[in-house]
Amino acid sequence: MIRAPLLSVLTALLLLQASSASAKGLDISSLPADLQTELTQRYPAITKDYIPLSVIDDVLRYLQPKPLFDRVKVVEGVAGSYKLEYVIARRIGDIHVTGNKFFSNSEAMSYFAVKSGDVFDQQELAEQGEKLRLAYKEQGYFNAVVDIEMPPGKNENVDIALKVTENKRTVIHNLIVQSPNLALNKALVGAIDSNLGDPLTDKTLADITKSARSFLNSKRFVRADFVGPKIEYSADESQAILTYRVDRPESFKFEFEGNDLRSRRALTNALDLDNFYSANPNIGTELSTKLRDFYLSEGYARAEVSSREEEDGSPFMRKIIFSIEEGPRVKIQAINVTGKFSRDPQYYADIIQNYSSLVVSKGYYNKTDIDTGMKNLMLSLQNEGYLQARVISSRLIYNKEKDKVTIYVNMDEGPLTMLQSVSFLGNQTYKNEELLKVTGLSPGPLKLNKIDEAVKNIKDFYHNNGYIEMLLLNEKEDLVTYDETNTKASLNFKIFEGPQVRASSIVLEGNTFTKDYVLYQELEIRQGELITPKKIEDSIYQLQKTGLFNTVDVRTLEEKTNIADRTVIVRITEREPGTFNIGAGVTNERKLTLRGYTGISYRNLLGTGRGLSLRLEGNYNIADVKYLEHKVVAGYLEPYLFGSHIRGRINITLSSQITDFNVKQVTDLNQYTYTIEKDLTSKILGTWDLYSLAQVKDYGLDETYPYTPTDQDIVTTGPNIDFDFRDNPFNPTAGTFTRINAEYSDPSFGGTETINYWRAVAAITFYNRLGTAQKQPIIWANNFRGGYLKNLSQLPDTPTRQNGVPWDKKGFSLGGVSTVRGYEAGTEYFPNNNDLGIAGGNKKYYLTTDSTMGLIKSELRFPVYNALGGAVFYDGGIVAIQGLDINEPYRASTGFGVRYNTPVGPLSVDIAWKLNMQPGEEPWRVHISIGTF
Repeated sequence: MIRAPLLSVLTALLLLQASSASAKGLDISSLPADLQTELTQRYPAITKDYIPLSVIDDVLRYLQPKPLFDRVKVVEGVAGSYKLEYVIARRIGDIHVTGNKFFSNSEAMSYFAVKSGDVFDQQELAEQGEKLRLAYKEQGYFNAVVDIEMPPGKNENVDIALKVTENKRTVIHNLIVQSPNLALNKALVGAIDSNLGDPLTDKTLADITKSARSFLNSKRFVRADFVGPKIEYSADESQAILTYRVDRPESFKFEFEGNDLRSRRALTNALDLDNFYSANPNIGTELSTKLRDFYLSEGYARAEVSSREEEDGSPFMRKIIFSIEEGPRVKIQAINVTGKFSRDPQYYADIIQNYSSLVVSKGYYNKTDIDTGMKNLMLSLQNEGYLQARVISSRLIYNKEKDKVTIYVNMDEGPLTMLQSVSFLGNQTYKNEELLKVTGLSPGPLKLNKIDEAVKNIKDFYHNNGYIEMLLLNEKEDLVTYDETNTKASLNFKIFEGPQVRASSIVLEGNTFTKDYVLYQELEIRQGELITPKKIEDSIYQLQKTGLFNTVDVRTLEEKTNIADRTVIVRITEREPGTFNIGAGVTNERKLTLRGYTGISYRNLLGTGRGLSLRLEGNYNIADVKYLEHKVVAGYLEPYLFGSHIRGRINITLSSQITDFNVKQVTDLNQYTYTIEKDLTSKILGTWDLYSLAQVKDYGLDETYPYTPTDQDIVTTGPNIDFDFRDNPFNPTAGTFTRINAEYSDPSFGGTETINYWRAVAAITFYNRLGTAQKQPIIWANNFRGGYLKNLSQLPDTPTRQNGVPWDKKGFSLGGVSTVRGYEAGTEYFPNNNDLGIAGGNKKYYLTTDSTMGLIKSELRFPVYNALGGAVFYDGGIVAIQGLDINEPYRASTGFGVRYNTPVGPLSVDIAWKLNMQPGEEPWRVHISIGTF
């Protein structure tokens, strides 16, 4: 909190009337020594016998925002000299919150937004206390009371005792719907009664209205208006009765006549009745227009739609019948371009057809789209320098059957406008030649799109050099001037540079728990450095990415002023650092498997940004194996190794799992991994497993399969890099995701002496939108993956030891929802034991040569209804091992699936059939999972 009292400012303005006047020095001896040094370095004129009054003005401006002072002013001394006087600001000491049950301490403090060390301001405290009270009110605590007590603290600080009396929360006790349609009233209450017992908040009221509107639309009450609520409270305001009213409570049916070429479903989708509501007394006319527009957009240029409304056997049931005259789907026979132009007429005709719409590009006529195509033609010509290009006239002629049309366009391309000169006005820091180079412009044809690029380049250039207040004064007008013939043009950039802005200080607000250095570490802005828009954006991004804060705002206190040295204000609200989760489920893996997990994490240990996590998982197959598989994963995050943006992680995994169901092999794993990671850019993440030790023990679960236990230590190191250009990490619809991983193992690292190899896997996934739908697009996703594994050990085999890479630990295994569907990981994978020549017993395969892997996954995803979607897919993969002949090394599958979108990714149910099934394999599999590739 920084105050600059009006009295001080007026005093300074009266004393410092003219920047050309001077004074016999400025006495700053009363200031703290470090501040005296700072002022003399910043304003050397202070040390001279005579000092310009403008410098005294600058000193006053510089000191006033500093949180050290409550008030700063200049007073006249003796013999024409001046002296600084100030009052040290009282500070907030300790802050204690009591009585809060609904909000945690950190949540309450985020609303209160005052922290220890802030300047004491009684008015500000009252305002922040009111914000906390309103936050309670928004959660249904209408009678919450927030008292602020201020006992004296240490060193003249003021401690804050924040006492909260929450009182009773107002909940919804009853919901009433009133209308003449009694059946609707009952059904509508049933649709919204899930909110009974919920707190009375704006969000709850909005949810009720949304649910009611959705119900009314689904039942085709498309004209009904849901009004209210009227609220009645109990005596102590702990309960509320909400009464809503429904106006025009009639439901509609819709029927179609004459639709021979378009199905009822297509027409119903065009009406979009689930999202349609209108108070129009004649909705038939409104919907008829929507249907006609649909037909026109499909190329039925002569379609006509009318409607009539009838009763349907009940006072609250109406029926709208659409009478449709579809007419033929009109094809474009030709687009003939005539007039004055410089190129082949077909060049212009192709632009019109290809830049109109999808239906026109397919050769069907739509007047609105053709008009759009002609506008785009003119825009294209103007971007090439033909600024006077225009369509003089257009007409169309139908053939005798009226199912084809020829379009005639008469146009004048006009003369080519040439750019003669580029000038700059108002630039003081940079020379004209330098700015001209920045624009990228040169004499030649005047291309309007190049002007837009030049404007952007100039603004970016200034902004990136710290001139964040720079303006192009004539960007909207007078930027381009023409001669009387409009064939010659000049560009004149009128520039307001503004100050080159630096960060004189950085003020943090809202971090009641998080240490200051955590925020400073994430900021891209440093004290004394230039401030740029990119640094501000990157700072916000970095702070948000930590996951420690709910909101982040970074700006300068003196924005939109001529002050160059500015105070950077960083405002945040903190998240609750601890999380706990628990869950259980059932899958069809091995007929029936129960799964459960629980986890706890703390993301901001002692406010340092460090993180701890612990997760426990358990699986139990009740239909077959009947063995409790379990895994414990503990993690630690060190966010700032060596004071940098490099993060360090330690992960410990202790597990016992069945890794081969065919022979009931159990693997106990103790793994310890030390990793460093860094965001190379906002889209690229680099990690390196510095040291990963996996202590592996295999043994048999069932005496049916005699099994000799084996112990192995596998120590690896290697990098991983992710390139994430998806539009959404959970449910992507566009972009690419690439991952490259490599690892190297050597006995000298401390592992088993026979295990020495290197392994690399690279994968890329493309997401492509098909069609023009934005809300529910059709997505074609393709994943390509390749891998290489090479044994480096040359040790000989012995009776007690096999040389090579243990295939069941590091070999390539395909099969399962993440690779080739139709196969089951751990059961019907490939290459299987038959392919490896180790079928029967407990034999193991060790790779002594090298191996390659390839995988392709292709999936077409399409919407069905709201969050429900479908998919058809093809998966195929191959694993080759040098020196080993595998029967049909390429295996493939195809199938279809159902998708239901959730906030953490789609719930997927896939049915896949093997295309080259091997003896003993099941022909198909069902896979249930969360997420897609």
